[in-house]
Amino acid sequence: MSGKWSDLPGDLLSKIANCLGLIDFLSFRCVCKDWNTASLKVSPYDKSVLCDPWFLMYGREGSKCSLLSHQNKCYSINLPEIDGATCLASYEGWLLLFGQGSLFFFSPFSRAKIDLPNCPLTDACDHVAAFSAAPTSEECIVVVLNCTIPTELQLFKLCKGKDEWAKSSFSGHEFRKIETALFYEKKEFHFLDGDNGLITFNASKKSKQWNMYTLSVSTGKSPSSTRLRYTTRKNIFQLKNEQREKGLLEANDSISTCGTIVPHSSGLCDMIIRSESIEAKTQPQSRHLKGVWIQPRYFPVPSTQTW
Repeated sequence: MSGKWSDLPGDLLSKIANCLGLIDFLSFRCVCKDWNTASLKVSPYDKSVLCDPWFLMYGREGSKCSLLSHQNKCYSINLPEIDGATCLASYEGWLLLFGQGSLFFFSPFSRAKIDLPNCPLTDACDHVAAFSAAPTSEECIVVVLNCTIPTELQLFKLCKGKDEWAKSSFSGHEFRKIETALFYEKKEFHFLDGDNGLITFNASKKSKQWNMYTLSVSTGKSPSSTRLRYTTRKNIFQLKNEQREKGLLEANDSISTCGTIVPHSSGLCDMIIRSESIEAKTQPQSRHLKGVWIQPRYFPVPSTQTW
């Protein structure tokens, strides 16, 4: 008996799709219309890999990107949606990007995109951001921190379903450059500089929203200290690139990376991968690339989904 693959029953195609790994599943969806339709019946949780984050490198000419898995396998992927954009935050498989004067959420594995209203930014330089939950959640809060002025931090906050950004500022100190932002807990956001400085912002309070701390290694001997539920790691991309037989960067490439949160499997202590800025080894620099750590999760979202 002979026949066409496209003639396979939809239920059988869905079972096949359900058995595929994430990358093979994404290829499966692109074969034809019938296969794409069959893939819609697959639970997104079955395609959400609970592992170390993957690394997405973009910023080359056009929409060609490189995707490095946790197993150090490198894939090529075309993502025209992020061509010319800059990633400001990565959390739970979603990216928050700024491009062409707008802010938007994007899921690279499902190609889902959700635009945010009334973008308060004119460029992405000297800005970091974080969000508290997936943009499909009613609990999602987005914060963007402007670090342009060394003596004043300006923060823009947008809650799910709202159209207008609330503004808050923190001044009176000489701030080091903020490199990494993250959502902590109970509507509290943390901002880490390149040294040991920590600035917190509590989105649920109307007064005393801001606090400033110095981080240190806990010895358990100071009763007045507060133990954070996360650890931080620096230079992760640089180390991974140096360990590869064929690096992801050319000698005259520079790159800026956006970090992410890696949840601990037991829920005890998360790991924060910090953002990095790596200069070209040789001059003149030929191109500046961008990269982001992302958890490999698949989120199908209806095209009618809005903020």
